[in-house]
Order: sequence, then structure tokens, then C-alpha cells
Amino acid sequence: MIKALLYKDFNALKRYAKIMLVVAVVCSFLFKDEGSSLIVMIYAASLMLTTMAIDEREHFLRRAISDSGRNKAIVGEKYILLFLLVTAAVVISIILEVVMAVIYKRPIEWESLCILILSGFALTSFSGGTTIPLTLKFGSEKARIILLLCYMVPAVLLMWLLPNLDITLSTALICILIIVFSLLMYLISFFISLKILDNKDF
Repeated sequence: MIKALLYKDFNALKRYAKIMLVVAVVCSFLFKDEGSSLIVMIYAASLMLTTMAIDEREHFLRRAISDSGRNKAIVGEKYILLFLLVTAAVVISIILEVVMAVIYKRPIEWESLCILILSGFALTSFSGGTTIPLTLKFGSEKARIILLLCYMVPAVLLMWLLPNLDITLSTALICILIIVFSLLMYLISFFISLKILDNKDF
């Protein structure tokens, strides 16, 4: 069932995927550094909200929900979709980073790029992990302002903290902490979303 749900959502996102590619290219030329990857990852994660808005408009949940097993597949698919969208954004960002390095003849700082990408994963894990249960609870329209804050506030804080944070930690430790945080956000958010969907009254 999850494969069918992913096919449904990717088919709905065809047009938006092209826009993501344009955003990635434009941001790369505007920023000329690794900072563009963070914006591309945030945009990719926000596409997951688009699929939930489409589901709401077409009353998909009302027609699809029948038992707890199906509920797990419906909720789990959104988290898999979020991960796949962000991963696609990472691949595009790395390719564009290499291209920009060749065009502007500058070395690629792989360590800082790696930390930035993992930070993007943490940010999208927090934002997406907040988005899914909020949208299931309140609907895409009512939750839109809250969801905007969930994406913008952490992004601004992250962009400010990364260059100003004066804490000496090894790169390996930073990567481990970010990965653990991201996994915890996915796990906690999944069970909250599942609980909301199980109790949802249509």
C-alpha cells in the first residue's frame, strides 16, 4: 500500500518538482556557496505539506481510513515521502555545489558542506515532524501560519547559529548528534501523528 501512496503523491508533485530544480539553480547562483542547499532542502520538505493539502481537498483520508493497519501505512508514507524529498534535494545540492565550484574555480569545503546538509536534515526533521501531526489535527488551512513558523524560525536560527556558535565539538560528534536528533523527531512525530489519525472523527 505504501508504494501506491508514494506513487500517488509523486504523481501529484510532478509540476512542483520542476520548480524545486529551478529554485535550486537560482539559489546556487545567488548565494554562490553551500547556503543554497539549506533553502532547497526546506523547499523540498514543504512539498510534503502540498500532498497533504491535496489529500484534504480530495477527502482522501475520509475514503482511505478503515483500520489501524491502514492508518500506519498512510502516516508512515508521509514520513518516507519527506525523507525521499529531502534526500533528492541533497543530491541536487551536491551536484550544483560541484558545478559552482568548477565555474567559480574555488575548492569545495566538504566538511562544512556535510555539516550544513546534516543540519538541513535536522531542520526538515523538526519542521516536517511538526507539520504532519499539525496538519492531521487542524487541516492545512488552519495550520498554515503555525507551519510557516515551524519552517522559518528554525531556519533563521540555524543560519545565525552556524557561523556564531562558539562551541568546540568534533565534526564526527556533531554529525552523530544531528542524526540522533533527526531520528528521534521522526519517531516521536510518527507516533503522535498515528494517535491523531486513529482518534480523528470525520
